[in-house]
Amino acid sequence: MAIKQTLNYKSNNQYFSGFLNHLLKEADLQGAVSLSNGKITLLLDDSDSKKLEYFVSLTDNYLPNSIFLGDIETINIDEKIAKNEFLSKNYEIAPCPKCLHNLLNPSSQNYLDDSLVCNHYSNVGETYSDTNMFSPHYSENSTLLLTDGNKLDELFILTQNEAKALFSIERPSLKLTIKDEHLKFVTGKNFIFTKAIYNTKSALVAQNAKESGIDYLFFNDNNPSLCVVVQKNISIIKDKRFATPLQNLDENKTINRFLNISNEANFKKGSIGGYLSALNGINFIVSNEVASKIVLQSQPFIQDEVLKFMSEDETKSKLLKNLHNNFPELFGKLQTLNKLNLFEFISFILELDTLSFEALSDTASLFRGNGGLKIDIFFNENGLDYPSFLGSIISFKLAGTDKNYLSYSIMESLADMTITNLNQLKTKFKIDNFVLFGDMFQNSVLYSRILSKFQLSNPYFSSTIAFDE
Repeated sequence: MAIKQTLNYKSNNQYFSGFLNHLLKEADLQGAVSLSNGKITLLLDDSDSKKLEYFVSLTDNYLPNSIFLGDIETINIDEKIAKNEFLSKNYEIAPCPKCLHNLLNPSSQNYLDDSLVCNHYSNVGETYSDTNMFSPHYSENSTLLLTDGNKLDELFILTQNEAKALFSIERPSLKLTIKDEHLKFVTGKNFIFTKAIYNTKSALVAQNAKESGIDYLFFNDNNPSLCVVVQKNISIIKDKRFATPLQNLDENKTINRFLNISNEANFKKGSIGGYLSALNGINFIVSNEVASKIVLQSQPFIQDEVLKFMSEDETKSKLLKNLHNNFPELFGKLQTLNKLNLFEFISFILELDTLSFEALSDTASLFRGNGGLKIDIFFNENGLDYPSFLGSIISFKLAGTDKNYLSYSIMESLADMTITNLNQLKTKFKIDNFVLFGDMFQNSVLYSRILSKFQLSNPYFSSTIAFDE
């Protein structure tokens, strides 16, 4: 008899199977590990109870978590185990629990050994360079390195799923809600990208800081891996380390990413994509047996042209006049800024401290209520109707709407516009497979709105392919 465990694993990365294989060898337990089509199969000989118990204790102590790990099914089968030698490629992942123990335990031969390389996932071990510099002083756009994991709940408000992702073997950066008032004061923020120790260098730096009573450090991440946890979804926004590499399916970068995700979803009869990118704009793509094409595309935002159009429109010119009368200093400064992108412009109108999509996103996340205002955002024959979109925002600002509530409403309206266009394209092209991606999904308000309002259409969000460049 044997025990068969089937682990749903949403990636073809080999390291998790490698860890299991290494622990089997350490326990001297007859067993086999295989990885195929998003599933890890683990066969265990149950005839030697002591070795089996030892293997279980090793997995409890030394098997890391992974953001790709799903449900596990365990059954008993009557099958002989053909022992195999599972070899894993090298990956730029965090040191495993055993390595961290050896690195930070004074009784270990590898104590504070900065040359330590993890080879506990059946790999040969490889060193990856890290040019990040750590400091106790915050600078704009810094990522926080958590030096003492025991202080996590004191510093942040987060869910259990966020904590699991933060300490996974992939060690992504997550934007967390700051709880500690001193940290809010130091950074001037309510949210910050946070990372647990992710390699030998950061572990040694963190240990030194922890011994000095420093709970966190800051650094400008030179190779960021950004993830977001929304409800049960763990999504990779940007990454070059553990996300599934893209195949070259189309020379257009947006269409290529869309086709890669569609293939992952096994959408063979066509799909409709919604790409929401703060940097590259908003695009809607349709793919069928014949071709793949961007069918709706936001045009470049040119501030002077948009304001000129608004000033020549009877209704919108009144909005600009009222903005000038009610906020003369703001309006005057606007005349000196002529190269803002769309979200910088919106951030300026809302008088946010920083002009960026990220600032707007963070402000939206500060609103704790339900149900936003209806902001006019739609496509016309010229692309995205910027004058109507901005005119709607300005009108609510003139009405005295709280900036948190208005930012929240903007994110909800972007989600609603996306759903409307997807439904219209479904009707036109008779396709009901949907793919959503783009870095704007780092905002949980927008992401959650689509999950709740579009759930019957079952849109596909990749778990392994990064949402954006």
